Amino acid sequence: MKDKDRKTIKLSYDGVDYTLMYTVASVRKMERDGFDFTAMEQNIVNVGFDLFSGAFIAKHPYVPKDVRDKIYLEVVSENEQGQNLLECLSNMLSTELDFIINKPQGNVSWTMV
Repeated sequence: MKDKDRKTIKLSYDGVDYTLMYTVASVRKMERDGFDFTAMEQNIVNVGFDLFSGAFIAKHPYVPKDVRDKIYLEVVSENEQGQNLLECLSNMLSTELDFIINKPQGNVSWTMV
């Protein structure tokens, strides 16, 4: 999937613009770093922070985690806005996971001999 086809969140914080998104590489990094996609419902407190932080990896990997967490806390301080953000992040992640699992077939063929 090309970046232009991915869903993104655009936000501005303290005069800096950010584009949040997931890619195959960023989802793989999240998993390598310990994010458990199967336990999202059991980790209610951390899942929001982790989804938000993971969405920075593709375009803004060098933004420190404490800054990501601070932005997240400001966004979710308003209940409705926070709930909408979590829904958007979950939807974006689901779209990327679906692409990873069900990628379109390419021009590769192989055989074991």
